[in-house]
Amino acid sequence: MKTWLVGGLTAITLLTGCSSQPEVTRATYLLPSISNSMVATHSTPLGQSQALLVVRPVEMAAHLAGMGLVYQVSETEIVQAQQNTWADSITQQLTRRITADLRAKQKRYWPSELTPAMSSAGQAKLQVKFTQFNGRYTGNAVLSGEYLVIDRDGKLQGVYPFQLQVPLAQSGYDAQVSALSQGVDQLTTQIAQRLMAQ
Repeated sequence: MKTWLVGGLTAITLLTGCSSQPEVTRATYLLPSISNSMVATHSTPLGQSQALLVVRPVEMAAHLAGMGLVYQVSETEIVQAQQNTWADSITQQLTRRITADLRAKQKRYWPSELTPAMSSAGQAKLQVKFTQFNGRYTGNAVLSGEYLVIDRDGKLQGVYPFQLQVPLAQSGYDAQVSALSQGVDQLTTQIAQRLMAQ
């Protein structure tokens, strides 16, 4: 009887101790998309005046490709969040976002994500690569990398590096995601201008 009583009290004490620990909350994030009204106003289905532009899947540096949001805490140290993660693969989110933005921002091409059912032979292509897509201890979101434009004959038209910094409106991962989204908007504006100038 004493053993049962002591064991029961120990279990209750352990359960009480566990329940008093702060609950760990997990937050997941998606990049905001451009407004539907902008897409409806500025984009039209593929027509005779628009060539197809195949948007290849975005490439990310290995330290960015995980599910956790990345934050640079010093010149040499980065951390990947465990409780603040992307709700969907960041490479897929970026590929979708870049495609949608470019449909809205220029009329020369009809951007379309590369899919297994699509042949990219004889089509212009866009490849975007990120080496930075993270928050930084300076209070900015940082986006850097390069994009490649390849013409329909498979010839490289250019490799265009980019380096963008967007100040965070406040601290926290929500503000980081918003600033990264603003950086993507700036990047797709640059790409759209480049595509229209070719």
